[in-house]
Amino acid sequence: MSGRTHHSETPVKARQGRLHTSIDPGIQHALRFSRVSKTAFCERLFDRLYTVLRVPMPRTHFQLLSNCSDEQLRTICEHRHLPIPIRWEEGAEGRMRLLKTMVFHLEDHKRLSGTLADLDTESLVALKHLAAEGALPTPALLQALSDLGLVLPDGPSWAMAERVADALDDFDDGDFSFQAPPEVKLRHAEPFRFSLALTSVLLRCVAGLRVLKGGLPAKKELGLLMQRNAMLHEEQDATLLFTLLHRLGLLWNRDGRVETLLPAVTSHPPRWVAERAFASLLEHDLKAWGMPPAEDRLFLMQHLLERRGQTLAVQPFLAFLETLHPLDEERTRTVFLPFLGRMGIIHGDGALAHLRLTEHGEALAHEYLLRDLKGTAAHWLPLEQEEPMIMQPTLELLTPLLQNPHRLLQLAQLAEVEALDAMGTFRVSHATLVRALDSGVPLEELGQRLGAATQTLPQPLLQLLEDLSRRVGEVEVHQGVKLIRARTAQLADELKLRPELGPLKLASISDTVVEVRGDGNAHALLKQAGFMPKPGRFLALSVDSDEKLYLWALAALAFVDEKGMNHHLEPVQQMVRSALQRLHDEDPSLYQEVQRRIPMLHLGGEDQLAEEVQRILEYAAGHTLMVELTYLPPAAHRTQLRRVSPRTIHEDHLLAFCHLHQEEMAFRVTRIQGVKLLNERGWTPANHSQAG
Repeated sequence: MSGRTHHSETPVKARQGRLHTSIDPGIQHALRFSRVSKTAFCERLFDRLYTVLRVPMPRTHFQLLSNCSDEQLRTICEHRHLPIPIRWEEGAEGRMRLLKTMVFHLEDHKRLSGTLADLDTESLVALKHLAAEGALPTPALLQALSDLGLVLPDGPSWAMAERVADALDDFDDGDFSFQAPPEVKLRHAEPFRFSLALTSVLLRCVAGLRVLKGGLPAKKELGLLMQRNAMLHEEQDATLLFTLLHRLGLLWNRDGRVETLLPAVTSHPPRWVAERAFASLLEHDLKAWGMPPAEDRLFLMQHLLERRGQTLAVQPFLAFLETLHPLDEERTRTVFLPFLGRMGIIHGDGALAHLRLTEHGEALAHEYLLRDLKGTAAHWLPLEQEEPMIMQPTLELLTPLLQNPHRLLQLAQLAEVEALDAMGTFRVSHATLVRALDSGVPLEELGQRLGAATQTLPQPLLQLLEDLSRRVGEVEVHQGVKLIRARTAQLADELKLRPELGPLKLASISDTVVEVRGDGNAHALLKQAGFMPKPGRFLALSVDSDEKLYLWALAALAFVDEKGMNHHLEPVQQMVRSALQRLHDEDPSLYQEVQRRIPMLHLGGEDQLAEEVQRILEYAAGHTLMVELTYLPPAAHRTQLRRVSPRTIHEDHLLAFCHLHQEEMAFRVTRIQGVKLLNERGWTPANHSQAG
């Protein structure tokens, strides 16, 4: 680096060497016949010159530290983060161990250079004057420098250790001028901008985005991500944040669309998303975005954290870092630092010639580098609050964006995201509420999420909710058995007459129940015809490579169940069973694919209502179809899967042919915990029955 001069010896030894070579030849001849060596003669002459000229001799760290009190030594160790030997206060020997330890670390070149580089310009100038002229700093500066061990007591006065003076000589003034002049004004960075930018991507993905084969959003979808979004202005930023969230498993991909995986987001504290995304920003390979290597990004953040609160000149600062680490200065200056500025992690001026860590950047770097979550807990309090929201008569909802992101995501389930700035703007409509119901939001929660408990909802919204409560569930689709139940007999007759439902080939079974004999998707066609089927919750699960983690998690739970260790995981196991049953109800083919890929996955479904079990069994008996029972025998401790052909239900027993035992048996209905209709013809031979 320009301006830096390396010295292989101390200034005192250098002056001794020059004096040694300039001794008069006559004196050199006399020394040949004396018992005094040239070196000893030079040292004595050098000491004499210092005495005559009243120039103080350079002092070592050990000499100066010996003058310090125990409290001063402890303060220096705390400020310079030096290790303290145990039992160092036990006599002179312990104090000697402490002094030797301190000297070793205080004279370490990297530690000393870093400490000097952390100082502001005023402190550096004061040290320069002390080294060159012996002028003491002001009392306030003197106290700060003495706490760092850069200036130490020397009798009644103060002195600088010889090694500190050498370190100052190793660099010129330009090398240490990292501090920006006072007149430099940095641009204001919006608080929590990195967290808010991540939240904005999650909010836009709640309703789903189309992605290309490479996994990134299409051009039109990128426009939607940035449309009326004050947190994102460049496509490169949008794709980078999108990728970080996808790598964290917070977005899931199915059929070319990416949606926010809400259970994965809400299962963690609100601060977790920003913390883990920041860690990925420093750790992952981001060559596609022109970022410097991960080690460069990590090294830069380490030194920025060490200089928190300081405004630094970028060019000399990066030049200094290059002396410690082979930094890719060009990409760091042109790509990484501007991104940190746009994300509110650093403050910068117009040309990014000067920078300073923001409070948000300090919190993220502190947690990632020091692994200290408690130290920054106060910083994240705004992300744990629920701010007020205003519902307009036009069904426009306004609420501050800086609040608990979980609540914002819940609102995005019920409304379209229109604008993201200091305030988030959402638009509620009939279509968005129906979409929320289809995604599994209970009908009774719609009003609560929209603020019914804290404010009077506008009349148009109340009418909309009332209409939904009246119409939702007017028809109910049982996909496993291809039956549709209508709320009234008149509605059932209307279903058979509607031309939009013609592909279903509906046929009456009873006054309110019709059978689907066609190949159409009953749920989709009913919605297109304007009916409101009873919604079911769809499990966010896919069988492609991106969702293998969920399949392996289910397999692990099945293994735990198989080994009899499930008493510790009973609550989790119940959730998995419920999720699998919902998956079967919504997409039987996907459910069968999951079972095919994981043979050990035989958890069975959640308990079905007795009325539903009986109805399915009667339907199977009437159409000679086979069913799969989840049955708990009297002498068993766990359920079994039985493939049977139902014949009839007599009181509380099912009479059916069991294909496992190859005989007709009676199964107690109260022990049947689930039943699944199979697309296979059953067979009931005329054999005698036997209790099961």
